[in-house]
Amino acid sequence: MVLLKLMAGYGLSVGEIVGTAARRWNKQTEKWVAAEPNLKGLQNQDLSQDGVLVRRKMGGPTELIPLKQDHIGEVRKLIGRRKKGKIIPLSVSRVEQLLRRYSARAGVFDGKVRPQMFRDYYRKNQGLPYLSTTIPLTITNPPTTTVSRTEGGRHVGRKIDYPGLTYAPINEGGVILLFATMNSNDELGFSVESIADAFPDALVVDYRANRERGVKKYIEFEFLSSNFAKHNHDPAKCDIIVCWEHDWNDCPPNLEVIALKTLIKELERETFGTSR
Repeated sequence: MVLLKLMAGYGLSVGEIVGTAARRWNKQTEKWVAAEPNLKGLQNQDLSQDGVLVRRKMGGPTELIPLKQDHIGEVRKLIGRRKKGKIIPLSVSRVEQLLRRYSARAGVFDGKVRPQMFRDYYRKNQGLPYLSTTIPLTITNPPTTTVSRTEGGRHVGRKIDYPGLTYAPINEGGVILLFATMNSNDELGFSVESIADAFPDALVVDYRANRERGVKKYIEFEFLSSNFAKHNHDPAKCDIIVCWEHDWNDCPPNLEVIALKTLIKELERETFGTSR
C-alpha cells in the first residue's frame, strides 16, 4: 500500500499525505466550521522524476522528498490519468478506519494500529526493512505477563478509542497526553515550544488561522476549566486553557477554552455518525 510506504519509509504524516480536514474549531459556537485545510496533502502535480513535493505541517518548509524509483512508479500507477487533485483521495478519518480494519484482519496490534505508529517506526528504523518484514502477522505462544496488584487497581475514564489513547482523561496528566496525541495527529494545529513546571504550563505556536504564520501563546492544562480559578492563576498571563471539560461559567473573555471532550464528541460524530 503506497500510503503505508510513504509513512514508514519516508516519515510523512497522514495529514501531509492525504491532507487535513477543511475545517477549523470555532471557540464561540464550539463547533467545527468550514475553512481552508491546514494541509492540502500530496497533489498529483507534486510528483516528479526525483520524488514528491511535501508541504510540512504547522509552518514547516515545503520540500522535495526523494523517492526510490520503484516507489515513484507505484505512485504514478496510482495517479493514472488524473492531472489534478490529491494523489491519495482519502480523508484522515477514512485512513484510520482502513488501518484498524487492516490490522484487525492481519492480527496485528489487536486491530489498534494508528497512522502515527508508522512515522514512529521510520524515526526509529531509518534504513531498516519495512514494518511488514519485521512484525509477524500472527503470534504463536504469546508470552505470559504478570499484572501487579497495584496495576489492576488503576482507574480509567470512559472508553473513547481515540487513535493512540483508549480511555478519556481522569486528571490533568491525561489531558496533557490527549492534547499531545491529538496535536500529533494534526487535529489541533499547534507547535509546542516548551513545557514548564510552573504556570503557565506550555508555550506554543498557534497555526490554526494561518499555517504559514503562527502566533506564540501560553497554555495552561486543567482537567476542569474551573480549576484555573481554584489554582489562583492570573488570566492576564495566559491565552488558552486546554481541559477535558469546560465548566467555568465566569471564565474571563480573554481566555480561550479548548475542551477536548467536546472535540472528541465531534470527531466521533464524523467517524461513526453519532457520539458514543
